Amino acid sequence: MNTLEHICIQPEVQRYAAPLLLLHGAWHGAWCWHEAMRDLAARGFVVHAFSTRGHGASDRPRRHWLTTASDYGRDLISVVRALPKPPILVGHSSGGYLAQLYMTGRFGPVPPLAGVVLLGSSPVDSVRYFLTRTTPPEAAIDPRAMLRREPETMRKLLFRRDIAPEALHGYVAQMVAEPPLVTMQSMVLRPRPARNATPVVVIAAGRDMVFGLEAQQVTAATYGAELIVVPEAAHDLMLDPDWPQAAAAIERFAQMLTL
Repeated sequence: MNTLEHICIQPEVQRYAAPLLLLHGAWHGAWCWHEAMRDLAARGFVVHAFSTRGHGASDRPRRHWLTTASDYGRDLISVVRALPKPPILVGHSSGGYLAQLYMTGRFGPVPPLAGVVLLGSSPVDSVRYFLTRTTPPEAAIDPRAMLRREPETMRKLLFRRDIAPEALHGYVAQMVAEPPLVTMQSMVLRPRPARNATPVVVIAAGRDMVFGLEAQQVTAATYGAELIVVPEAAHDLMLDPDWPQAAAAIERFAQMLTL
């Protein structure tokens, strides 16, 4: 059995009954949430983050290249089941895709969630999004450089233009390649929004070069969710200087759930 990295930070004063469970996207791990976790704990949340198999400090399966999105879903289910209360699940990027599969019943009967935050999330129909979107010149990248996770390409995709070089290289050094079956399965295993009964909020980065604002608007409309835009932020919102705006939106969502 593979062991998953699971980090928890307790607040000095707990203000919210539902814990937060932070789910990273492709290439990342629980490491990307470290600063955000401290911020959220200071706001009164019990905060959990974990790394899916093969990411961060989680075990890497012997045949990791055969890992699928459904395997990541099983990792998510196991962590939710281990929590004492239904969490507010915060899914970033492709972690938002997994969150949508979870809340729309694609993983079968699962423990309930208190709410879902889609943070710079993969769209409901990501295949159509990538086939139809118009890429501005400043967002054009070399796919081979992306697969190699070259720092300059990662900067262009995920971060602000002025990110410090040492920070950029530190983040990229922790990124890992995704197994090919994850991408292949995600093309056919899509969320079923009509089956969702979980409260949702969508938080978008205004300068997201992966999943742009239009995609986030469609996602919010699909789920009947509020859309909150952090205007100057890049895709990796949890590592962006304007992260506090996203954290404040998560806190407002949690407050709304308790009304």
